[in-house]
Amino acid sequence: MKKVRKVRKVRNGVPAPSGEKADGSFSWQSAISFTAQSTATLLRTVLENLKMTFRRTKSEKSYSQLYAILPFPRFAYVFRFAVTEPCAVTIDLYDTYPATSGALGFIEIPELNDGNIECAREILRELCSRLPRPPWKFTATQRIQHGILTPEIVRAKKNWRALGIAD
Repeated sequence: MKKVRKVRKVRNGVPAPSGEKADGSFSWQSAISFTAQSTATLLRTVLENLKMTFRRTKSEKSYSQLYAILPFPRFAYVFRFAVTEPCAVTIDLYDTYPATSGALGFIEIPELNDGNIECAREILRELCSRLPRPPWKFTATQRIQHGILTPEIVRAKKNWRALGIAD
């Protein structure tokens, strides 16, 4: 049986801009090595197989795209999964285009707390087990396409490890 790590609420390891909230909850975000659309299809299957009650909605996420040296505001289509049973957790999947090189996918859980963290871990572990490779492992092509030292790619495994999923 795998050893379950307790989540540390560290400000420098979990890159959500809002960080820890006043009620003790925090948000979690990580770059993923798959497109949001393909991951959303798989996440729907995972939630159905775990017999969780959820609703699929859409949303938008703002980000900046860099052209030469000027940042331009952009919006990403968000695949939002709002799980209501057995716990209340929202999972967002979206693709950004930080440069003209191609899409960089992200998975985000806007609010994690003591009541929903185990459920979120169960969903993310099941999702990871069904993907062809761990979502924090980017191919050489993806690393070159987005930049070998892109902070989101470099921190991806650390972000998954913060939830006790990556080894």
